[in-house]
Amino acid sequence: MLAGESPKDVRKPRIVVLGTGFAGTSFIESFNRTLKRNHNKGVDLVAVNSRNYLLFAPLLYQVATGQVYEHHISIPVCCNIRDHGHEFLETEVRGINLEKNEVETADGNVSYDQLIVALGTDSNDFGIEGVSKYAISLKTLKDGEHIRNRILESFRVATQRLHAGDTPAELTFVVVGGGASGVELAGSLPEYLKILGKDYGYSSIKPRIILVEAQEQLMKNISEKFSRKLVDILRNRGVEVLLGANVKKVTKNSLLLGDGRVIESENIFWTAGVKSSPIVSSLGGEGLGKKNGRIIVDGHLRIPGFPNVYVLGDNAYPAPDGKGVVPPQTAAVAVQEGKYLGKALAFRINSGKSFSPFRYKDPGIMLSLGRFVGLCQFSNGIILSGFSAWFIWRFIHLVKISTVKNKFEILSDWIFSSFGKEIVIHTE
Repeated sequence: MLAGESPKDVRKPRIVVLGTGFAGTSFIESFNRTLKRNHNKGVDLVAVNSRNYLLFAPLLYQVATGQVYEHHISIPVCCNIRDHGHEFLETEVRGINLEKNEVETADGNVSYDQLIVALGTDSNDFGIEGVSKYAISLKTLKDGEHIRNRILESFRVATQRLHAGDTPAELTFVVVGGGASGVELAGSLPEYLKILGKDYGYSSIKPRIILVEAQEQLMKNISEKFSRKLVDILRNRGVEVLLGANVKKVTKNSLLLGDGRVIESENIFWTAGVKSSPIVSSLGGEGLGKKNGRIIVDGHLRIPGFPNVYVLGDNAYPAPDGKGVVPPQTAAVAVQEGKYLGKALAFRINSGKSFSPFRYKDPGIMLSLGRFVGLCQFSNGIILSGFSAWFIWRFIHLVKISTVKNKFEILSDWIFSSFGKEIVIHTE
């Protein structure tokens, strides 16, 4: 019950959360912590998602490079939601009707009083010919598994040719996209490929690793100094870094660049960008604005004109900060927005008062680029590299994993991979 309401006016409000990724899960956890116990039974919270787990996406590239098992980074959320007396619907979201306050799902319509849209993004091929057909994206749990299987299959085929007396083709692995996922995947490949070379008896030939980025620097939203340091580390690890290289076309066994260069490879891994989910892309309404495929929201993360609809994470285009910078599409932003909104809505239910506007706090950037090699830039601009940065990255990410079971599983995987015992299981 909102403050100031009389008992006869009370109606159990329904809060519907679309998506249980970092933003949606953080909202639910924050909301549960902040809401007073005597109000808990007076709120009907329904979470809707097509999968019943949270994918810990920052470790997805480690699935691809055999450092962790895929099921160790999938964290169950449905049981936790239900344990708090809320409802979890494992179903597909098919549409949102802002005028009728309804969400269309594969199992029927769900009405809401407050709606939180946190549906995340899909991989973006930018309409480039052949990308969706021949390149492997790194977005879902299956994608990470698929990349690892492709790498293992490449070594298996090359070894067969070698034993048959043939001269195997050069093994070339291309990572397209110089964001965090791309550079961490590229940075982790050299060690994994070296181990596979020994396991498959193919160590006489050194695989070629190429990182392709359309911009003139890696991770364009960071400082040039950090980007230069990042390029140096990758090149020292044997990764060829191509900057200002636009992809024009992808075929079954090659990558064509805008300047006419052709890279022969059957192993093309796509991390070049994301786009909003189809539900968000198709969402319309009077006064609803979008920018770069994201829904423009006010300082309280609401859609202007629809005060009961909030947008979080990659789906939201928040107001710029004091320096005119719009928060990027990262897990850190999604978590902060979810925590903020959980507190804000619970605070309103508890007291009937409004909460202060959202302000993003930049935690800096942390990258793991292979065994004992990391690179960090803190919010004050200080850059740290080497073992200390690698250790900080691992410690911070281990702390952020919510379940004790997943923490121990991932820590165990890391210990074995640190001693060269990466996962070499082909699962297809």
